[in-house]
Amino acid sequence: MRDNDFAAAHDAARWRSIVESAVDGIIVIDDRGCIEAFNPAAERLFGYSAPEVIGRNVNMLMPSPYHEEHDGYLHRYLDTGAKKIIGIGREVTGKRKDGSRFPLHLAVGETSVDGTRKFTGILHDLSARVAMEQQLREQAALARLGEMAAVLAHEIKNPLAAVRGAIEVIGTRLPAGSRDAAIVKEIVSRVDSLNALMKDLLLFARPPRPNPISVAIPMLVSSTAELLREDPALNAVQIEVEGTAPPVQADPGLLQIVFLNLMVNSAQAMRGQGKIKVSVEASNGTCRIAVSDNGPGIPSDVREKIFTPFFTTKSRGTGLGLPTAKRLIEAHRGTIDVRCPAEGGTTVIVQLPTH
Repeated sequence: MRDNDFAAAHDAARWRSIVESAVDGIIVIDDRGCIEAFNPAAERLFGYSAPEVIGRNVNMLMPSPYHEEHDGYLHRYLDTGAKKIIGIGREVTGKRKDGSRFPLHLAVGETSVDGTRKFTGILHDLSARVAMEQQLREQAALARLGEMAAVLAHEIKNPLAAVRGAIEVIGTRLPAGSRDAAIVKEIVSRVDSLNALMKDLLLFARPPRPNPISVAIPMLVSSTAELLREDPALNAVQIEVEGTAPPVQADPGLLQIVFLNLMVNSAQAMRGQGKIKVSVEASNGTCRIAVSDNGPGIPSDVREKIFTPFFTTKSRGTGLGLPTAKRLIEAHRGTIDVRCPAEGGTTVIVQLPTH
């Protein structure tokens, strides 16, 4: 009997060791949906410790509408025996402790312990795969967009220049201050806007390859701020640049496009009045540039889309400024992120490698 007890204890310890060392998350629930086991990999996936979830309903790990529907699925299976997910792997969405969602592959198995049904779920994080698939789709879409932009530039840009020139000639023959002269001026303005859109589209679709040199970021940011101060519509905006960082290998022309775009966005968010603070610092092998304003901030639903091409909240915006900035920063092996602190305003953080 002792030998049998020892063998059982040894087997239990061995299986527990296997479950706890598994790379994938393993969760065991009872027939009421209450969690009975939660291995370390599951803790890492969801951000909960095992004591925080043991005894609670597994639907706490699911976002709506699955959170509300799960108990019904479980009861329906217990009543009918019709399998919808048991024995069949499928992709699902999990909810972490911080409320964020992430994609998972879930495989569920059923067993019986002392006459009580138990369900074991094995969960594999699909975040990396989904991100790679999204990146591949974006690259394919950008390649098609690049081809379209090149055709548009060739077919439209030159005729636009000819139209603009002809309109200007007509304008010189009209009496100054006449109604027709004002109309001609508006036509030229619209043609210039269309030409600027073509330039933005080409820059986004086919950004130039960076030509890196040693760049002092604080100096580049300060010189970019001077360009903004020359705009009469934004001369009431104060720009404060602080901090230091080692030089980075980067293309100053492309970075200036990024910083100018971020500052113009901040200035427009503050309706041409307010203070923009640009902080530069070195941290963990990166140069961190934070552009902050005291504007109204960005709603969360808008913030999720701001790097989407052609998405804009501006009446005359193209929706290519921030997506282009993102592409240019990524071409420098850097990252760009937008945050809205609880105290208000918006902060855009650019990080560039220092080596």
